[in-house]
Amino acid sequence: MKIKVKPDDFYVEEKINVFPKKKGKFALYRLEKTYWNTLDLIHYLEERYHFRKFQRLGLKDRYSHSIQYLTNSWVRKEPITEKNFSLQFLGFIDEPLRNENLLGNFFRITLRDLKKEEGEKILLNLPSVKEFGFPNYYDEQRMGEARHKEGFLAKMLIRSDYESALRLYLATPSPYDEKRVKKMKVFLKENWGKWEEAETIAPKEYQPVLRFLKEKGNDYKSAVKKIRRNLLTLFINSYQAYLWNEILRNFLKGLPGIELFPVAYRYGELLFYKELPEGIRDYLSNLSISSPAPRAEFPPDLSPIVEEVLKKEGLKVSDLKLKLKMRGIYFKPYLRKAITIPQDLEISGLEEDEIYPGKMKLRINFFLPPGSYATVLIKRLTI
Repeated sequence: MKIKVKPDDFYVEEKINVFPKKKGKFALYRLEKTYWNTLDLIHYLEERYHFRKFQRLGLKDRYSHSIQYLTNSWVRKEPITEKNFSLQFLGFIDEPLRNENLLGNFFRITLRDLKKEEGEKILLNLPSVKEFGFPNYYDEQRMGEARHKEGFLAKMLIRSDYESALRLYLATPSPYDEKRVKKMKVFLKENWGKWEEAETIAPKEYQPVLRFLKEKGNDYKSAVKKIRRNLLTLFINSYQAYLWNEILRNFLKGLPGIELFPVAYRYGELLFYKELPEGIRDYLSNLSISSPAPRAEFPPDLSPIVEEVLKKEGLKVSDLKLKLKMRGIYFKPYLRKAITIPQDLEISGLEEDEIYPGKMKLRINFFLPPGSYATVLIKRLTI
């Protein structure tokens, strides 16, 4: 099975609860894109068109056709259209976009390169997914900064091992890196400390860190602070997501009367159910679990699991602190629903795949609440 063969194979559109008007303090924009990830494109717009800092609601994958909304205190009414994206001014609102403005995301996904029996299994799984939903795991894209399989940068920051954190950021290539990024990382992996030469081949986002190291020497702690703030936040969220998945996975293992099915992903194994006993279904439907953080609160049946997951990482909850002393950069507790049930889930009949001769394709439409992953739903449909 393949997804994201073409951008239109993975269409995602944010649904929001704000409506533009003629006057207000913030401009509301509609961003449509392909072949850009959200953070890189926002950074490009701020640099190229001199926008102030954008407010966004979510992150959309590079290999998708996505529509999302942004606000900015700087107003540009003329549309911007370039290769693979467009930005359209919609009007004004009184406040910047916040998480509570996101109702969820509508998805239209094409699954390709299916064997007939694979497609039939997905169709058979549809009723149980509609009724019982699926565990609300984070998927691999949330942990993309660790896709080189050399660890999580935030874990290095917890240990105040700033040089190792910078090696992960600057000198640990991944097969998924863009060409220029990989070139810089391969160079620094073999020539750690040659900051001036690395700066000449580095993409723009890495240059402030390399420039600082070139000028100030090996002050690694201060160099970490030169990484874009939104990236540092992502690195923390990435590690929290991995830990949260482990907490939920181990919690499900301890529930009685549930058969679980393992599915491998890049950072280990996820466990899925197909059905839930009525009492457990009601309990899980109302359960939210916090991301691990020093101020997080966990119910009595979850606290030992959290401690065990962190113990395997060589940590305690109290260790989830950073000594960087940067405003806004810390482990924050976020509540996340344990399971999610898709709305308006519909699947077309099996069709011949025009791209992969002899194979089949399926089209799936559905709506998910904020933060839930369409790719996790797909994993569940295929077990």
